[in-house]
Amino acid sequence: MNQQKPIHGIHHITAICSSPSINVAFYEEVLGLKLVKQTVNFDDPHTYHLYYGDDEGRPGTILTFFPWVGMAKGRDGAGMVTAIGFSIPSNSLAYWLERLERHGVQVEQDSRFRDQVLKFNDPHGLSLELISIENLVEPAATDLTEKEAYHRVRGFHSATSLVREAEGTEQLLTEAMGLVHHAQEGNRIRFSMDNDEGVGRYYDLLVDPDAPTGRQGSGTVHHIAFRTHSDDEQTLWQQTLRQGGYAVTEVRDRNYFKSIYYHEPGGVLFEIATDPPGFTVDERPEELGRSLKLPSQYEPMRDQIEQHLPPLRGPEFVHRYAAANGPHESEVTLVTLHGTGGDERDLIPLARRISEDAAILSPRGKVNEQGMYRFFKRLAPGVFDEQDIVMRANELADFLVQASGRYGRSLEHIVPLGYSNGANIAAALLLIRPELLNRAILLRPMLPLKSLKPGNLGGKEILILRGTRDRVIPADSTNQLIDVLIDTGAEVTVIDVEAGHELTETDVVEASRWLAEATKSAVAH
Repeated sequence: MNQQKPIHGIHHITAICSSPSINVAFYEEVLGLKLVKQTVNFDDPHTYHLYYGDDEGRPGTILTFFPWVGMAKGRDGAGMVTAIGFSIPSNSLAYWLERLERHGVQVEQDSRFRDQVLKFNDPHGLSLELISIENLVEPAATDLTEKEAYHRVRGFHSATSLVREAEGTEQLLTEAMGLVHHAQEGNRIRFSMDNDEGVGRYYDLLVDPDAPTGRQGSGTVHHIAFRTHSDDEQTLWQQTLRQGGYAVTEVRDRNYFKSIYYHEPGGVLFEIATDPPGFTVDERPEELGRSLKLPSQYEPMRDQIEQHLPPLRGPEFVHRYAAANGPHESEVTLVTLHGTGGDERDLIPLARRISEDAAILSPRGKVNEQGMYRFFKRLAPGVFDEQDIVMRANELADFLVQASGRYGRSLEHIVPLGYSNGANIAAALLLIRPELLNRAILLRPMLPLKSLKPGNLGGKEILILRGTRDRVIPADSTNQLIDVLIDTGAEVTVIDVEAGHELTETDVVEASRWLAEATKSAVAH
């Protein structure tokens, strides 16, 4: 059926996540990709469409995301691309293994077709692979250090899709799209594409007749796009595929390329995208990704769209950071969150007594109430501005994501240590951004949000220390918080301390014991 030049390789892959700031922090800080374009979803202009790639945004290097805030986690399965492979130099495995583990990313080492593979997930669960390759093209000059430039990701190596049977998909790939059967290893079939640029050359089918059906959501791939060199070539592909019985869409102009879409027999959504005009059509190479670019039809809505879109990078907080120390350097980072009238210095001594080895990150609240720092506004004593809490909690969460990358600390082991107002913003973090935290220590907390319907907190471990004679925090409000946390699946430990609102030696002893046990349990699992 195919009477034209074969497909030239992978153009881009588009996935889904649930937080743009966490996504940007991981792909910039950890994986070292460049954000080459920030724009919006053509069908949902209040949602970003983020593009990462090499410094020039070349086809074959572009990984894109729809960050639908709060999107439920998806599940890989049949009819989906289930892994995205990037190429790295053959002697870069040790560099990347150390770098990923330093950022708290769990890595599995494997081999495939005689290539060494590092397998891991991004913060939302998307399956990624770094595959070591001989004789890769040297990268263009950058502002990175020589070491970083040498080891950097060089674009796509391959993509893997999961199907229950191969026949229909293999027929499309080889007879219609011109891919070549390259190799087979067990139930993995590899197809290669006509590409002398060394990026995006392979597409793998993983065949499993018993594979469950996939479910799209955060941490899954939405579609994969293949390359064609021109509009004319794309039109021929559209005609050829339609003649073969495939339901192909009309051409859609995506500003930086033109696209046609169709489903392959196994269920994966395929796209064929043109190389031109490319990402420099509206930004110079050195300015790629720095500002929001909108499709022309949405320019009249720019003010509204910009107000709705969340920040991509976490805002800065005045803060202090103390590195992990001691004979057994801990993976835990205690985030100390002070009470009303405190600042970034107040709880550092307390945190160091609770854990001699942990790193400490201590931000100052941004709200100034009559000369006293707080983490969110209140309308009256005990009456909170819940809209402000949501905004401030998201702001703090974004800062924690950025700070974890900056200081090389694992998000998985961040533990808020909050007192009073700080405990309340920590509770709000758990309720608003549950994907961010696994544990928290709350000293003298109360329920910060009464109107919010919280999500699932299953697997979260929380310690609450309340004073039996506390006249500042209403006991009923603390009980309401405990009920909400338990009802949403959290494992809550409540300890009554013979004290008022002040902190005591008992708080230190109990928090230290709980943290040590929780950390030991996490390591065991």
